[in-house]
Amino acid sequence: MKKQIISSLLSVLLLTMIFSCSREDLPSNNGEEPIAPPVENTIDINHDGQLNILILGTSKSIDNHSTVFSCQPIATELHKILTQDTALNLDINVSFEDIYQSKVITFGLGQSAHNLDFEHYSHSLMQYYYWPENQEQRWANLEGHLTKKWDFVIISADTYTIEKIPGYYALGVNKIASKIAKGGAKPLLLMQWNKNATTASFKHFEEFTYRTADGAKTQIEVVPAGLAWESLPDAKKDEAAQFPTPNGVYLTASAIYTQMTNKSAKDSDYQYDDEIADLVLTNKENQKNKTHYTGERNFMSPFKACNIEDNQLNYNHTGSSSEYGILQGLKWVVLQSNRTLVNGGAYPINFNYGRANTNFEAHKRYKIDPTKFDFSFGFPMQDNGNHGNNSMLYGLDKRYSQAENGTDLGTALYMIRNAELPNARAIPIRTLYAQLQEAIPHHSAYSDNWHMHGNLNKAIGAYMFTMLTGENVLPNEPADINSNEWKAWKAHQIGYETAHTLMYLRTTP
Repeated sequence: MKKQIISSLLSVLLLTMIFSCSREDLPSNNGEEPIAPPVENTIDINHDGQLNILILGTSKSIDNHSTVFSCQPIATELHKILTQDTALNLDINVSFEDIYQSKVITFGLGQSAHNLDFEHYSHSLMQYYYWPENQEQRWANLEGHLTKKWDFVIISADTYTIEKIPGYYALGVNKIASKIAKGGAKPLLLMQWNKNATTASFKHFEEFTYRTADGAKTQIEVVPAGLAWESLPDAKKDEAAQFPTPNGVYLTASAIYTQMTNKSAKDSDYQYDDEIADLVLTNKENQKNKTHYTGERNFMSPFKACNIEDNQLNYNHTGSSSEYGILQGLKWVVLQSNRTLVNGGAYPINFNYGRANTNFEAHKRYKIDPTKFDFSFGFPMQDNGNHGNNSMLYGLDKRYSQAENGTDLGTALYMIRNAELPNARAIPIRTLYAQLQEAIPHHSAYSDNWHMHGNLNKAIGAYMFTMLTGENVLPNEPADINSNEWKAWKAHQIGYETAHTLMYLRTTP
């Protein structure tokens, strides 16, 4: 009797296992492919019965005359598609977070510390990441440690920055994607397009979106919405004051849906345009094995590699104490290489460097003169130390107005708008400092009330050397992370890696 009971229980258990296992675990029938698992088993990455999606985008461009690619309507449209997909037995949440922020910040101008209260703005992914206000909550949210445990985070950006300074876009994507992946979510990089897009601009967005994704340390999939829009029949490319247009919004939301589910959005009971939905699915399949770019980047920007092969680097600078400090950092890096650094020489020499600001002691600015200098490096003058450890972190993107060039992107975009390329190169000292402080909490930007800290100068020197030569002379990491030697090494690493990503849109090996 006991054996019969045991035998019956085993039979029940066996039947339960057979009927409860997923279809993909069962043998295929007559050599056919097994049926795919239910969508929610693959889309619910965190296996918590919820589908939580965060879309990052901006409501304002850093350029006053550019139309922003608005992602908030896309989040709304994606929510409609997902919630009306009866195959998804999940609690669905789609959230939009605006990269754009603004705040009046007090900073000291010059060594005499003339205090100014200027509006500072966040437009780029890097400034969004390092914006001091609510930074801890922002990082925790990206990792899914606040109200939602994200399954997917879709990254979009100001299209003007992708268009003009794609290296800085790549730098920001890498920072944010690393946080997303740390929390267990899947980062998706949205390929966008700009208003009044042309064949050339579609190719630009394609190249630099895919270069950024392919070059990231974190695995990132591209949502090829821009390529789907390019392939859309002209009759479907509607016109509207909003951007993207209603069809563009649906197409982009469908592209995100299709990337996550590998299905056409027409499978949802939310019906908008089946032709667009099917085209999006076809486009996704077509892009899988396509070559999206070839060779090294050749797009001209203030962050393009100089590729100097000379063993002797000849320089000139404008002679202020800040330039002398940077020179010490540059010398420190060059000593670790097989090159030499020499002041002056027969024109044209390799490079000069100086402040970028036009609103303070403009005579100390870098000088554009191709007959004398192959390259000219400009850096936004540091804020005074009275507020600088805070104000510098707000000063990556833009302050006061578009014409003001006292920020990292203010300097770079000034070079573009004033036709200083191909000779001008930008040194993003605030971006370097932000990363230094992240790596070494509470590290100051200063050695006194005005001059930059030696480690920041080393980061700047490493950045310049890498930008000039493309070489990596970073030594092995010191064992003691509390030592001054390690802190200097970390500064060197930050300078090298920042330049490498800005130049090549890929992280270091």
